[in-house]
Amino acid sequence: MKGIIIKSKLSIVLLNWNGHEDTVECLDSLKNLNYTDFNIYLVDNNSESESVEYIKDYLKNQDYYSYETITSRQLNDYGGNVNLLFILNNVNAGFAGGNNVALDYLIKNDVCDYVLLLNNDTIVSSDFIDGLFDKYNEDDNTAFVGATHYYYDQRRSVQTVGGGIIDWDHGECMAIRQKDQYDSYDYITGSCIFMPIDILREVGPISTEYFMYWEDVDWSTVARKKGYDLKVSDYGCIYHKEGSSIKSLSRIYYHTANRILFMKKFCDEKMYDKFRIYIMLYVLKEAFANFIKDSEYSKTLIRGLITGLKA
Repeated sequence: MKGIIIKSKLSIVLLNWNGHEDTVECLDSLKNLNYTDFNIYLVDNNSESESVEYIKDYLKNQDYYSYETITSRQLNDYGGNVNLLFILNNVNAGFAGGNNVALDYLIKNDVCDYVLLLNNDTIVSSDFIDGLFDKYNEDDNTAFVGATHYYYDQRRSVQTVGGGIIDWDHGECMAIRQKDQYDSYDYITGSCIFMPIDILREVGPISTEYFMYWEDVDWSTVARKKGYDLKVSDYGCIYHKEGSSIKSLSRIYYHTANRILFMKKFCDEKMYDKFRIYIMLYVLKEAFANFIKDSEYSKTLIRGLITGLKA
């Protein structure tokens, strides 16, 4: 008979892609949480062998986590009893596809009551989980809860309060950096999203249409369209090494293409047509203005525009 991982109240999902040093630092910080009833699903997104071996060596030489290493294909038949499962994915499935390896498993199996999606390039405060639970328990209509992000190398500087607002006219998602501006948000930042397992099952896993960027905005929008609110905790925080593994041209390409995809998916025809005119004029103006100074930047913008319009 198939077994399942030992049940904990909270399951934390981490994704590694050649970010082994960040991942290990994140795992170390989770050891210091006041809240201890959690297990971890650490998915490796087909990293270089050096990254995988670095994490394996770390796990072998510590005594906080009981762990096993399996492949993503073995996950559905897993019957162990550990508090950290290191799952090796055989492809780089992007942010959504990589995290969904664990999220799909949690949806199908009764192994937790709550789920936390957490970036591996973060470290957490000791009261971080307590703040998430307290905010969620304030309101029965809450779907996702985020937490304040501080810059990793500027610990007193707020990166985002954990949520943001969508500019539907221009297809932009804008992170909020000042507390108490909003009671509920249009989206929760994907580096930290907390929810009960029942909400995950209702909303479903992350859309894999985006590969990276905008999938958190999409996920949040699906939750809001079901009538739920999105909140951020009042205390506890994470320190985030923003974009440490993403090249700037990749960021520009996916942000450009995916904002178009998002608007096409969630806007009515009139609103999308208006946005489409705006984004074409904006990208062409930006590309031509910068072509002599940085032709690769301009070409990347154009490629992102074409990909988004064709999607």
